[in-house]
Amino acid sequence: MSTSSTIPIKEESNTLLLHHWDTDGIASASLLLRELDKKISHMETFTPTIGNYLINRDDKQKIKNIDPDQVIVADMALPEKSIAFLNKFGEVYIFDHHLQDEHDVELHHNPIIDKNSPKEFPSATWVITDYLNKKPDLLTILGAFGDREEKLKENNTAMKTVNKVLSELDTDFNTVLRCAERIDTLYKIGERSQITKMPHNLKDVNRPEEIISRGDLKENEENLKDAIKQEVESPLEQIDDEILYRKMSSPYNIISTVTRRLAWSREDKKVVVSNNSFQTNKSQIYIRGPLTNSQEIIEEMKKRGYSAGGKSDVVGMVVPEEDMELVLMDIFDMLKEVSYD
Repeated sequence: MSTSSTIPIKEESNTLLLHHWDTDGIASASLLLRELDKKISHMETFTPTIGNYLINRDDKQKIKNIDPDQVIVADMALPEKSIAFLNKFGEVYIFDHHLQDEHDVELHHNPIIDKNSPKEFPSATWVITDYLNKKPDLLTILGAFGDREEKLKENNTAMKTVNKVLSELDTDFNTVLRCAERIDTLYKIGERSQITKMPHNLKDVNRPEEIISRGDLKENEENLKDAIKQEVESPLEQIDDEILYRKMSSPYNIISTVTRRLAWSREDKKVVVSNNSFQTNKSQIYIRGPLTNSQEIIEEMKKRGYSAGGKSDVVGMVVPEEDMELVLMDIFDMLKEVSYD
């Protein structure tokens, strides 16, 4: 465990808590709210435009209107330009577990940068719990369930902690997984305002049943179930022996879930998925599988000015719709180069 226990923040301040839109980001924000809510005079939760791994023009204006004195970033590998923008408001504190460069900020805590194994830190909630030297609880494991789903069972290191927490809660793996799936419906439906409210709702939650019983999340789940099933069961195009491609057309932000399920049922393949229908004039592209050059792909896309991020086995990006075909061809080439080395 970390020897740290406090975040060196200014208490009399207007604080922006910027977090990712998925379960890990929301649960991470909840952990930070629980720790800091009574210490900081005002804290505003905020998530960037869903699907964007950067702070775009509209988001910049919204943040300017909030006018924070300091910013905490949870579970988001923002590019240097976005961090430079946040630095203008005051101290910036980052808690993350994604592949990224170290930023010149007041605090950038990411064990993966220090060459720690992702198995030891499977989620940002894990990173924050460790940094604060807290006992792992429902929120800690919830972030890992959101990011890894069934694959979490393959992480023997993390599962020791998961099983201990499950035992203490007198619950099981599938129940917590269901909680994560229901929270993730918020970003898949596109309910950004509800995403920023959820950390406040979750920070005092102690039991999985408190999440599962929410009617709004259950309704979202029903609406999404058929859409995900249709995409997962549709045929893939074979680019070569190791690369498969699926072109989606969905109004929901389900590309991450679809790519994950397609890849995890084809563990020896690299799966590329695109979707043009979630954001106007934008294309989402996700890659999952046995990747050895994810960092290179991310850096190349960032150099081109695109929003991109990921981890060792997944890359996500948003590109202008008119650039999609060219970007896909370049991605296929980059994946092929590694395959044939």
